[in-house]
Amino acid sequence: MESNDRLIRAVQLATRKLASTGSFNFLMKDVLAICVEAVGAYGGTLYLHDPAAKRLVFQHVLPEDVADRLPTKDMPEDFGMAGEAFMNRQTIARDFPDKPDSERNPFEQATGVTVRTMVAVPLMVEGETPIGVVQLLNKRDGVFNENDRSVLDTVGAVSTMAYLNYRLTEESTRASSLLGMGKVSHDIGNLAASLYANLSFSEMAMHGLRTHLMSAKPDDTTSMYIETLEPMFDDLKNSVDRIVGYSRLISDISAGRALRPNMTLAPLANTIQTSAAYLETEGRANHVALRYQIDETAPETVHDELYIFRIVQNLVGNAIKAVKETVPEDWQVLDDDEEETIYGEVTVVYRFDGSNHIIEVKDSGPGMSQEIANRILSGNARSNWDKASGSGWGTKIVLELTATHNGEVSIDSVIGEGSTFRVTIPHKPTLD
Repeated sequence: MESNDRLIRAVQLATRKLASTGSFNFLMKDVLAICVEAVGAYGGTLYLHDPAAKRLVFQHVLPEDVADRLPTKDMPEDFGMAGEAFMNRQTIARDFPDKPDSERNPFEQATGVTVRTMVAVPLMVEGETPIGVVQLLNKRDGVFNENDRSVLDTVGAVSTMAYLNYRLTEESTRASSLLGMGKVSHDIGNLAASLYANLSFSEMAMHGLRTHLMSAKPDDTTSMYIETLEPMFDDLKNSVDRIVGYSRLISDISAGRALRPNMTLAPLANTIQTSAAYLETEGRANHVALRYQIDETAPETVHDELYIFRIVQNLVGNAIKAVKETVPEDWQVLDDDEEETIYGEVTVVYRFDGSNHIIEVKDSGPGMSQEIANRILSGNARSNWDKASGSGWGTKIVLELTATHNGEVSIDSVIGEGSTFRVTIPHKPTLD
């Protein structure tokens, strides 16, 4: 009777807590905490399955202070007890005899935790592939038994349904958002194309006026204005080109069409710095300074100029939001009219290492855990900053645009110290 009561209480707790969880990160933490509490374990770890990589990806550990001492985190999908439970789709419990310190395994040596008992439960609903594994250790009172298995199997099924529901809701929201973006981008593209036609006509008129005025030998002031107009028109046309190109890009993504990069052989340095420079005003408004470390001597490489432009803008825009998160709201209110007050920095770095072109966007923001970084790199993350909002497509677009250049995105981050987003693109010196 006691075991039935415990099972009912565990399921009630899981259902109540997981139904009210609005964040993926909190959802995973709650799943692990519920499992630990349900069977009276000392602690445990939770892994989610990455089908593409065939790995179990670390998400959370309890107690949390063990995280930095774990010798390994991600693992092959068939590794150890967790892998065995995942592959066999069944809960596994084992007891381990006492042993001298010299025979302790790497986990025990690194964490200082001696493993006496362990249980691994696949997160799954019956008949389906598991989404991950929860591994618990050291039952506080005795050993893990059949009652514990029943509790964990049931809580695991409830947790899996909560996770799948979360993902369905998230994907539905994103799909609706992207559909709206596709419609808007189509309209913007049409308007921009019309604007471009007007610009072309205006450029012809400007050339005619310039020819007429120069034949009349204008004074120095008039000549200065004439010489200024042409580069202004060029900048305006380039901006309209980017609007048309980006609207086509969003339309392609929203419609599920393959991306259509326009590859050219050209330097990257100017595109990177120009892209970031467009956000300097936004940075100052949020008391964030933009710094540059651009290698202008890097060789030309084959790339799509618009795609690189969007990659840098998305990363810099997100970095500004991240730094803003560290600025107390009362400071921002006081300094709204004093943009020269700087509380943080975003640094844009571009360098060539002989084989790869490397773009880094470094911020002095709050940083993030490795779990959140993994979610971003998997394309399954919304904004990481509580005060920010977004559809979650910004980082996914960065990943997709980088992939068209056979590149990779990586993240280095330390909580409390900031983050570095790195885009590495292989050097390609010819269009062949």
